[in-house]
Amino acid sequence: MEKREIYTSIRKTIMIMVSYVLIAVAVSALVFTQSNLLILKVFGVLIDVVIAAAFVFTFRKMLNRKPLFVFDENGVTDYSKPEDIITLPWNQLVSVGLKAANSNDLMLNIVGYKTADQLENITPEIRQQLAANDNKAYYALEVSGLWVARKDIRETFEWMKETIPALNGEIQFVDFEDPLAKLGKKF
Repeated sequence: MEKREIYTSIRKTIMIMVSYVLIAVAVSALVFTQSNLLILKVFGVLIDVVIAAAFVFTFRKMLNRKPLFVFDENGVTDYSKPEDIITLPWNQLVSVGLKAANSNDLMLNIVGYKTADQLENITPEIRQQLAANDNKAYYALEVSGLWVARKDIRETFEWMKETIPALNGEIQFVDFEDPLAKLGKKF
């Protein structure tokens, strides 16, 4: 099986960081040129500090060249939260959906489950879910278009539609209408 990996889009993170800089400059310009009130200047500085923290977070995310998601013979593994890595085997996937997250971004939704014997730490919430769902704890993994290129999400969905039915004939694929496809746009 061909191994696929999804990474954070450098282009998207640069666009987000440029937006942060523009917003910080606009806030500073407004606060320091349009007002003499100390409270507004303090508030402006606090906003700029929050924006700077978001900039640093996004910059670190851009520099991290580890994959967010890996698709291989084991199934799909979500590395987007390093403290909560989840692998769902192909035969335990229920559905894969592609949808428009907004007018610019797509989102890939992958729903699957694990059984009690596959879980290490069973929280009270998961224990309830297991009891209510025939000993299955369901997971929804989302590949967000905020951080991942639209093209990568679309190609991964198409690859899964072609590859996964041979491994799991029960899986459902849902291709929600892409609003940009109506306009003949390809990204």
